[in-house]
Amino acid sequence: MKTLRKSKGAFTVEAVFGIATLVIMMFFIGDLANLLSGKTQSGQVSYAIATATKERLRFFDSRQTLSQQDFDLMNTIAGDMLERQAPEKQDGYGLTIEGWTDSGIQVFSKGFDDGEACVPSQSISELGHLRPIREDGVVFSIYQVTVCIKMEGFSQYFPGMRYVNNSSILPGR
Repeated sequence: MKTLRKSKGAFTVEAVFGIATLVIMMFFIGDLANLLSGKTQSGQVSYAIATATKERLRFFDSRQTLSQQDFDLMNTIAGDMLERQAPEKQDGYGLTIEGWTDSGIQVFSKGFDDGEACVPSQSISELGHLRPIREDGVVFSIYQVTVCIKMEGFSQYFPGMRYVNNSSILPGR
């Protein structure tokens, strides 16, 4: 009988620790789902913008070089796409468009609202091996579009998880 009295509160203590652990795990899993959703959204937007950017013949009068007007147009499209997918993320995104053409490397960028830059994982200058070369020696342009989305939730407090980014690289036509 003495052991029963001594262990009366043991179940309550174990239940509190167990439930607290389960709640923390649920928040962690929810935050990972949010990160995965942001990564998917940034991937979809970067690929769509890269596809539009590479169509130089159709949309940009066969001009291979990028201009500030091209970037502004793509930035507007990216903002509209993010607004439709997740309205709360429309202001918390960054965009970088890089082009490597015959005239050299061009970089246009829009940082986050707080001034933090949207940086691709690899600069386009490191991706020269991806430029297609035709049989007659013509070297095609390549374009890299990086979309960064700020994350909400617990992940924003960890330095490497404040935002997710995704880059798409496509050759121009």
